[in-house]
Amino acid sequence: MGRALDVAEAEPDLPPAEEGADRLLDHLNRVQSNLGRERGEAPRLVAELLSLPLGRWEEELRREARYHTWGVCELLLVKSAEAADAAASGRLAALTLAGADRLDPARHASPIVEDLKARAWAAAGDARRRAGDLAEAERALRAAAACLAQGTGDLLVEARLLEFEAALRREQGRIGEAAALLKMAAARYRETGEVQLCERTLAAREMILRQERSIL
Repeated sequence: MGRALDVAEAEPDLPPAEEGADRLLDHLNRVQSNLGRERGEAPRLVAELLSLPLGRWEEELRREARYHTWGVCELLLVKSAEAADAAASGRLAALTLAGADRLDPARHASPIVEDLKARAWAAAGDARRRAGDLAEAERALRAAAACLAQGTGDLLVEARLLEFEAALRREQGRIGEAAALLKMAAARYRETGEVQLCERTLAAREMILRQERSIL
């Protein structure tokens, strides 16, 4: 009994700062565990959702809580980027937005969800651009920018939006603006160490500048 008392005395309560650090670490570990589980479940859930008739996708997603996960939203956004045609890409981006609106704020911090929404709006807008609806693409760009302003400040998200805006400005015939936006996007990629994305963006910028020079 005396030995037990000695051990207790040798391990006093943690100071508040250390307690706070331990709580933060425990929270981060839980977040990572939940995220890993959600990502592991996402392929099955997304396949289940997309196996339904197209007209039921959004209604089912909104109704069924099992689809309200980060993993599902993330995978829907990936599928939107991979879609072969603009209509399919736009539908999947819209599903991502519907899912993001239903993520549990207790499990997913608001700024991170806003980053996700910004990416989804950019995907939806780019689908509109590809379909030739530049007015709707412009509206999506404004929505994406509003989400970005409430986000984490992630430079990769910002770079993606700059690329989308550049593509839209190019479609609008505003070549100089498009080139400037691509230069900004490349700088964001460079700052985050994304060398390949930086090089790709600079190559796209050079291509549209060559096209502009050939027109002049």
